[in-house]
Amino acid sequence: MDKHQNMKNTTYLKKLSAIVLATSLTAAGTAATLPLVQSSAYAASTSSSAKSVINVQVEGKAISAKGMLSKSGSMLLPLKDIAKTVGATVTYNSKEHTATITKGKNKVSYDLNQKDMVFVRLNGSAVGDSYDASVVKGTTYVAIKAVTEPFGYRALWNNATRTVNVTAAGMNDVEVTGNKLESSTQNKYTNFNIVYPVVSGLENEAAQTKINKALKAHSDQFLTTMQKQVKEAGAPANKDITYEIDGGYKVTYNRNGVISFLLTDYQYLGGAHGDDILTSMTFSLKDGKAIQLSDLLKSNSNYSQDIKKLIQTHIKKNADTEGLSLEQFNDLSKNSSKYLENYYLTDSGFTIFFQKYDIAPGAAGNPKIDFTFSQLLKSGTNPLSAYQS
Repeated sequence: MDKHQNMKNTTYLKKLSAIVLATSLTAAGTAATLPLVQSSAYAASTSSSAKSVINVQVEGKAISAKGMLSKSGSMLLPLKDIAKTVGATVTYNSKEHTATITKGKNKVSYDLNQKDMVFVRLNGSAVGDSYDASVVKGTTYVAIKAVTEPFGYRALWNNATRTVNVTAAGMNDVEVTGNKLESSTQNKYTNFNIVYPVVSGLENEAAQTKINKALKAHSDQFLTTMQKQVKEAGAPANKDITYEIDGGYKVTYNRNGVISFLLTDYQYLGGAHGDDILTSMTFSLKDGKAIQLSDLLKSNSNYSQDIKKLIQTHIKKNADTEGLSLEQFNDLSKNSSKYLENYYLTDSGFTIFFQKYDIAPGAAGNPKIDFTFSQLLKSGTNPLSAYQS
């Protein structure tokens, strides 16, 4: 390997979680939560006029800044204006072409070096997510979820007035911040950067302790495992190689007495590229208990088979654009429904994700398939009613 290997590591690290959570403007009705549109390395780009003007509100009050559409159809908002209107401070590093937004205890970094894309990291994490972005006449525009997700906001779309409202209304009254684990491994060829979420502000301290204990236990186990593997691997033969052990998270849902996390554990110990594992954890804020998908869909005794059929249909429809393999999924689900444990909640419903190579080649990353509860439950059924106070 050559001196460019470290650059390769960084590039891959950015790509591994480059799941563009674009926001579609096809939502019907008014004041609807913006749906998520997943894209991947295989996704074909759609043409959309970048001149389409989007009106913007923050907590229901109009601001002068306007949004627009990206070439792929994502809604883009001016980063600086939105950050300031939600009470955050913005600093730019022109040399490194990055921006940092700070609000309360949370600090979010925006890497603007890639064309038409921004890489977002929360609270010092080395892993994060990539979103659509564009620079127009010196103003940086980013996909709306590049701002709303890290800071716990929602985006409500009014199709009649072409207005998006960025709001914290309806969110649980809790705070989530990042904490970094310290490694006992001391060498010059390994970087550890494992950041895990910490919940605070819950009235039920016992529930809060239970949730935080589970989140930390996951990251502690990852750290212990990787320290052992680094020791077994020994120093890399090529002195230009640096091992990377990173952990990060995102809050995918924080409403109705429930909070849902997606955690990413990444490791690079030499070779062509690193590897990442995704883990989801969803909790009831009432008692701190973990919530399984079966808890939410228990009114449908056949939910497992229904989801399986929906996934098969999705794969058949999107095999070429997303690189998915029906044969691989059928093998994975033949005698097991364990893949249903890999879910997290969203404002639109829930998402089931797969590990790399499970149902697609490695270049496809971690495939994700979105569902609404209305696809699986009878009309009027509220799967979260038991967790609401």
